[in-house]
Amino acid sequence: MAQGLFGGATSYEEQSLSDIKLDVLKWIGYTKQIQDEMNTRLQKAKESGFWSKVGYDFQMTIYSSMRFYETIIEDLNRVNTSIEHNTISDRDVILLRKIGKNSINYNINDYPKSYKGGDNERWHDYGNPEFRNVEDMYADGRDFFVTLQDAVNAASRLEDYVNNQNVINNTMNIGGNVENSQIQQGTIKSIQAQTTQTEFDYDKAYELLVKMREYSLNDLFQQEFGTNTDEVRKNIEEAIAYSQKREHSSKIKELMQKIKDVAAGIPGGIIANGICQLIQSIFS
Repeated sequence: MAQGLFGGATSYEEQSLSDIKLDVLKWIGYTKQIQDEMNTRLQKAKESGFWSKVGYDFQMTIYSSMRFYETIIEDLNRVNTSIEHNTISDRDVILLRKIGKNSINYNINDYPKSYKGGDNERWHDYGNPEFRNVEDMYADGRDFFVTLQDAVNAASRLEDYVNNQNVINNTMNIGGNVENSQIQQGTIKSIQAQTTQTEFDYDKAYELLVKMREYSLNDLFQQEFGTNTDEVRKNIEEAIAYSQKREHSSKIKELMQKIKDVAAGIPGGIIANGICQLIQSIFS
């Protein structure tokens, strides 16, 4: 048995690894399908001019989820490869669980709150085919995340297949920079002391960087950052890549500082000020 009819309610307790793999492959295909659909609908909304009438919060939800589709596809492909090669690790469980948790958040919070209620409904023009196009983006996008909620349950079951083989190897290969490392060779009964800095919070960094990426997709971002727009976007993407891999914390800090320096030089910038506050919060 694979995924059931109700998203988020499928029990994977008695499902096999083959069942999980089947769902992972289905989710990859579904994500590519919704990605193409959303791109087409967004382009249509922009060409008709209706997108400019859509509430800012819902625009940001759509932009954010479209970027998340790329992450989902990449992460699910990683999980699928691990299953195929019997190299399932804690990382695969974490990736799958995050997809599920983020999908729950999109379905329960982001989509309904940004689309419905208060001032957000002023742009709703029922009967207008241009509005119907955006309305379908809401309905289909939310249906997608309802389906992906089950990734949380699949992750819990996948944890049972984590390959925890102990490997003893006297060879140590080091590539790149080694931070906070202390190595002793040819010593017996020696005592080593090392003082390390507080561990870098990669999860928090990733969360804030994704939020910055959402800001960077707004038209106002380019107005504020001008000729620095492409460079700042590049720095954001590079920092996201490092935080996803949970490596090079010093490089992430360096990139964030560069972004903050540019943003701080934009007096009165709404998005620039928001980015400065986000970066400040991770170093507080």
